[in-house]
Amino acid sequence: MTDQAAKIANTIIAHLKSQGQLELLTSVVDILKSSDAYKNSKNKVVVTSAVALDTAEFKQISAYLKSSVGTDYELVKLVDPGLVAGFTLQVNDTFIDASVLGKINLVQNTLTTKE
Repeated sequence: MTDQAAKIANTIIAHLKSQGQLELLTSVVDILKSSDAYKNSKNKVVVTSAVALDTAEFKQISAYLKSSVGTDYELVKLVDPGLVAGFTLQVNDTFIDASVLGKINLVQNTLTTKE
């Protein structure tokens, strides 16, 4: 969700809550989903990899995207050597971390939690 969309959503929620009408939120979401702007919007996909993806790797990611998102998406490719190896994939609000840095952080968090 973009910062602007988040501000709008938070404003709507705060207003409905202040009016004691939070139950109308599902109706607001339904109306927004049926709007032409929503129907014509593209999914945003950000692929961040430790190094530039080669053709075979990109084909695998594209096949995953086709099966899960469809063919109508805006793709942004980024390179972040800090990931060490692997990649991250963000499809709208869903984040998939297949990087070495993500694995290291997971182990660190697990060890910290156990202390």
